[in-house]
Amino acid sequence: MYTALYRKLRPMSFADVVGQEHIVKTLKNQIAHNRITHAYLFCGTRGTGKTTFAKVFARAVNCENPQDSDVCGVCPSCVDIATGASMDVIEIDAASNNGVDNIRDLREEVRYPAMGRYKVYIVDEVHMLSTGAFNALLKTLEEPPPHVIFILATTDPHKIPATIHSRLMRFDFHRANPAQMEQALANYMTGEGIAVSPEALAYVARLSDGSWRDALSLLDRCASLYYGEEITLEKALEITGSVNDAVFFDMMDALTAKQTDKCLAIIEDLSAKGRDFAQFAQEMLSHLRNRLIAATADGMEGYDDTIRMITAFSEVARNMRQATSARLALEVMCIEYICGPAQAPPPQPAESRGGTLPPSPKPQTPAPEPEPPKKKAIPEDIRNVLLDWPNFIKDFEASFAPFIGKTQAGFLEDEHLYIVCPDVFIESHLRRHAEYITDRLRKRYSLEFSVNIIAKNFYDDRHRKKYNLADDFNYADGGIDKLKSMIDFEVEEG
Repeated sequence: MYTALYRKLRPMSFADVVGQEHIVKTLKNQIAHNRITHAYLFCGTRGTGKTTFAKVFARAVNCENPQDSDVCGVCPSCVDIATGASMDVIEIDAASNNGVDNIRDLREEVRYPAMGRYKVYIVDEVHMLSTGAFNALLKTLEEPPPHVIFILATTDPHKIPATIHSRLMRFDFHRANPAQMEQALANYMTGEGIAVSPEALAYVARLSDGSWRDALSLLDRCASLYYGEEITLEKALEITGSVNDAVFFDMMDALTAKQTDKCLAIIEDLSAKGRDFAQFAQEMLSHLRNRLIAATADGMEGYDDTIRMITAFSEVARNMRQATSARLALEVMCIEYICGPAQAPPPQPAESRGGTLPPSPKPQTPAPEPEPPKKKAIPEDIRNVLLDWPNFIKDFEASFAPFIGKTQAGFLEDEHLYIVCPDVFIESHLRRHAEYITDRLRKRYSLEFSVNIIAKNFYDDRHRKKYNLADDFNYADGGIDKLKSMIDFEVEEG
């Protein structure tokens, strides 16, 4: 059976470990001078090697013929631990064994002697233990048997109670820097007989963000798809659904130059190539971070634009998790960044541009009487607006048209004119300018409308429940005649 690279290439000794020299040195000194403590806490982000390192340490403390405080790799203890046959190394997944009873069972087990020098308990994701389980573990950590070593691994050390934390020797695992990772990955791939270009290795190292598991898993996928071929940067990009760095520069240039058409063309190209928009937004943020650092070093040139882009892409990356269309979210963000939200014309200032008082006003004709209040729209008026909606949404200025142009109008036999939005992003944007839209309705139809701006999924749900229908209502399905007949039905029944 094939073994995944991230499992096959795990370090088996201290000498194999890359990027954790501070931990290796400390633990080797403890072994050499017989100062091994009874409990350790290994902290670090996912994929940095906490559990793998714990197994290396378990082999080292039980090795029968240590070499410079490192494992020999050939003694029965080393072989048994490496193959998972040893009874002295027990791995516990705290995510699925997090109750008080699980820890009580562990407290009973630690009383039995080890077959070798030490019995090592590796508790992964220890922060997932319940409060009761932590309390049950506390007594064992205070007075453990001399033959027991606990290694607690976690990605969230702040969730561990202080009473537990104070009884552990803590080690923080660092992310591997890109240069270290590139060199190590190159050696691994050479040993496996897999050809990988330097550009592809650099991309994998950067994308994995210091996670060895992520880097090796990605290379494993590439090697499987392009078996027997060299893994190039283009092939790695194809596997991940990512893009070449040139696209990030193009997007920055288009946003800076306020070229909406170019931004939309870039997004269209990403869609045509099947790229992941959420991943593009995340990688764009990394690119902007590098640009920000460069701008700071260059005397703050381009600093403000970069900050604005980081803010915009951060928001869209966060919102994409709930978006029905990641592409639409990205398009809306670009349009808003370039054009800005639509605003009603600002009132003229009372003072002149120079700050002096305006000249004495000339005699003017009396101000016209204020317009009488508009009559409130009734269902028949709303019906007319629904039929006229395609014409109404054509009259908005260019900065607002892409938003209002994607909407439909709806009616549910109440006093509201529903503006039905295809996405929560469109809905959010239009809600911020509801008064502006209402004013345009008022001027066009000389009526006062009660407007309800709503996302399509919520409108469809209300529509199905009100009329006891099985399907969503789509005005485009069946044309204007279907819309008219449905409105006539609704008005007559109301």
